[in-house]
Amino acid sequence: MNQPHIKQTPLTASLALTGLASSGTSVIWNGLPFIAKRDYGFGETENLALYVLIGIVYVTGALTSGVCTRLFRPYISMRTIIALLLCTIALVCSLPLMFAGSFVIWTSGAVAGFCSAWLWPIVESYLVAGRHGPEMRRAIGWWNIVWMVAVASSMIAMAPLMDKYASMVIVSIGCLNLIAIGILPWYSKNPPAHDVASSSEHVPESYRDLLRGARVLLPLSYVINGVLAPLLPFVLAGIAIDIFWQTPVVSIWMFARVIVTAIMWKSGRWHGKWSVLWVAIFAMATGFLFILSALTLPLLIIGLVLFGAGMGATYYVALYYAMSVGRAEIDAGGKHEAFIGMGYMAGPLVGLSYLQIADSGTDVAVASGFGPIIYVVLAFLALGIAALAVFCIKAR
Repeated sequence: MNQPHIKQTPLTASLALTGLASSGTSVIWNGLPFIAKRDYGFGETENLALYVLIGIVYVTGALTSGVCTRLFRPYISMRTIIALLLCTIALVCSLPLMFAGSFVIWTSGAVAGFCSAWLWPIVESYLVAGRHGPEMRRAIGWWNIVWMVAVASSMIAMAPLMDKYASMVIVSIGCLNLIAIGILPWYSKNPPAHDVASSSEHVPESYRDLLRGARVLLPLSYVINGVLAPLLPFVLAGIAIDIFWQTPVVSIWMFARVIVTAIMWKSGRWHGKWSVLWVAIFAMATGFLFILSALTLPLLIIGLVLFGAGMGATYYVALYYAMSVGRAEIDAGGKHEAFIGMGYMAGPLVGLSYLQIADSGTDVAVASGFGPIIYVVLAFLALGIAALAVFCIKAR
C-alpha cells in the first residue's frame, strides 16, 4: 500500500520560524554572559561554569532528539512537538518576571538549551526533507542567512536594555518563541519522505570523507566560540568599550558569518572541495589569536571578522554534508547539533580549568593576558589541522 503523500513545508515558513526562534538561541549562546555579568554579578568563573552546564544539556538534548521524537510520534505529530518545545522555552524565560536570584540564569539557560537542542534537528529535517542537490544547498543557504542575521541582530537589539533591564532580554526570548508558534499552521504535520534514489544521485561517495573533515572543524569552531563567549565581556571591558556598545561590537563576527554564508550560497561552487575546510580553519585560528590578544578596537574587529568568516563556512558545509549523507533524518541533525554542543562544552571547560589552576577568586584582568587559554586552544587547533590533513590525504 502506498504511503500517503505529505506536503512539503514552504521554505518561507521554515525561514520565518527559524528567524524568530534563532533570536532566542542567540541570547542563550552569546548574550547570556553579558546579562549574567550585568544583572547577576557573574565573573569569568561563573560564566564559564554556566556554559559548561548549557553545553552538557545541549549535547544530551541533541543526541536524544531522535529517540525522544520517535517516542512521542505514535501520539503526536512533529509539528506539535515543535509547539511544545517553543512553549517550554517561553515558560522558563518568564522567570525574571517573578524571581531575582541567580538561579534564573542557571535554570533558563539549562532548560532553553535542552529544548533548543531537541528543536533544531526537527526544524532541519523539515527544511531539507524532499530537497536534493542544488535545491537542498539553496534551502540551507537561505536558512543559514536567516538564522545568522537573527543572531547578529538580537545582539544589537539587546543594547538598549543592557544598562538597566538586562534580565528582560531573557523574557523577550519567550515572547519571540510564542510568536514563532503562530508560524506552525503553515508546517505540515510531519516532514515529507526523503527519496532514497534521488538522494543517492546527488550524494557522491566523496561527501562522506568531506563530512568527516567538517565534523573535525564543527566542534572545534564551537570550542573556540565556547571559550570566547563567556570571556568577551571582559575582553571588551579591558579595552574600555562602553557597556552599550559591547553586544553590537560582538555582533561583528556574526555579520561576517552572514556575509561569507551569502557568498557561498550565491556562488554554489564550494561543495565537494577540501580547500573550503582549510580556509575556514585557518581563518578561525587567526581570528581567535587576534581577539584574545587585542589591545585596541581595530585589532579586535579584524579578529572578529576572521573568526566569523571561518565559522560561517564551517557551519554551512557541515550542515549540508550531514543532511545529505544522513538523508534528512532527525538523527543526522541531532548529531550535527551534538557536535556543536560538544564544542560549546569543551570551550568553557578549557577556560574554567585555567581559572581554577590560577586559583583566582576574582576576575582575571585582561592586562594579565589569556596566554594559557590561547595555548590550550592552539593545541586543539593543531590537533584539528592534523586530523583534517589525515582525512584529506585518505580521501585522495
